[in-house]
Amino acid sequence: MAENFTSEIYSDWMRSTQEKKYKEILLDFIIPLRGKIDLENSKIADIGIGKGWFEKKAVESGFDINTVGLDIEKMDMATDRIDLVVGSGDYIPFKDSSFDVVLSFDTVHLLKKPWEIERILSEGGHAIISTHCNERNFKRKGDKVKSLFDLEVLKEGLVGDPDDEMSYVVLFRNGSVV
Repeated sequence: MAENFTSEIYSDWMRSTQEKKYKEILLDFIIPLRGKIDLENSKIADIGIGKGWFEKKAVESGFDINTVGLDIEKMDMATDRIDLVVGSGDYIPFKDSSFDVVLSFDTVHLLKKPWEIERILSEGGHAIISTHCNERNFKRKGDKVKSLFDLEVLKEGLVGDPDDEMSYVVLFRNGSVV
């Protein structure tokens, strides 16, 4: 009984906190580049999708998207716009270059093989990767994320609330745009 209660409280807090960060990611990283990053006509993968709160926030913000989500366990998704695949981000079960957009929010630190994200990203595709941080370590954590991938950095910055939870977000592009 106490386990369910704790799980519910954690889930409510996490959803609320994550949805605030996802709104900032949409406003700061995606909407300004809507002409260059076409979420609505892209094949999207979300590695470490959790319950799919980013996708829910994107749909509520007017994006007509569908996502293939990968997570280590099966759970109820926040929106029906997600095809969930249960599996590990260390052995992503998708073909090379199979996605136009790859998302991974606050999960990269858990991966032993983060380059799997780059492997599934198509030429000219975009990746949006974030990692938990705070005001003292955001520079170091951002540099670490950028060092994991051989991708062009288009934009980077902080999202979230310094009094609650923050993430450092990096928007990458794979190679040249044709």
